[in-house]
Amino acid sequence: MGEKEVEQYDLFNTAETAALYSKHQPPLHHQAIDVVLSATQGRQQLLDIGCGSGSSTRPFCCHFSKVVGVDYSPTQITLAKTLSAELSNLQFHQGSIYELPVPNRSVDCILGVMIAQFIDLPQFFKEAKRVLKPGGALVFHGKCSPKVVEIKRETESKPESETATTVSELNQRIEYIKTQLFSGLFHDRTTFNPHKYTNIPPLYPNQEPTRKEWTTSYWSTIPQLADYILTWSAAGKYCVRHSVSSGELRRKLVEMLGDVGVVRVRCEADRFTWCSVNYQD
Repeated sequence: MGEKEVEQYDLFNTAETAALYSKHQPPLHHQAIDVVLSATQGRQQLLDIGCGSGSSTRPFCCHFSKVVGVDYSPTQITLAKTLSAELSNLQFHQGSIYELPVPNRSVDCILGVMIAQFIDLPQFFKEAKRVLKPGGALVFHGKCSPKVVEIKRETESKPESETATTVSELNQRIEYIKTQLFSGLFHDRTTFNPHKYTNIPPLYPNQEPTRKEWTTSYWSTIPQLADYILTWSAAGKYCVRHSVSSGELRRKLVEMLGDVGVVRVRCEADRFTWCSVNYQD
């Protein structure tokens, strides 16, 4: 497949990608939920754009009377409905975020998780202004790639020479995967994520958005870290470019990260939100 075909490949509309996202992406962090709840005046309706399999949608069903997830991918929506069948106040719609399936001024909050870098913001902002109630909020949530800060080793059954990987070396390997193995394959042409959403323009003129940042910490194994990397858009494009399966890429990632002697790694990742409230009406 040529470079143009790789770039245009419908990565997010495959059953494999939907399953990887659902299984290996971290759950929505409680501080992101708190940002949404503190920013919204009403609790009637929340709209999750680019909802995927619904992992960022379902947590709000206990806070809002009605929750709606929208994604362009039929595959993702099918999985979302399957995983959410018992939630009576949750609906999923396959369609465009530029033509949201809700009336004017009907939404208390629009949430977008890791989607800002994938969309035409000026076009979407027009639609957001149409559907937000007075006092309604638009919230984007993003996160940076994990950084290893601690390693736990297995030393009893392996010689010291096989357990000598350092935190710095492991981070260098992750950086190599991002910048060399996946060179040119990341979708983000906006640099929104690297700048932690500081460069997303205001939704409303003369109204500065509010931002929050925090750092999360969690333990992972090397294979689990490889599974998380498989959910990156660049990983999917790598598989297409090189005609390899996700399983083959996973084995390559584990080998590159080096799992010999390492039992667990503690990772930290910066998370951030961008929020704008409709004070115009």
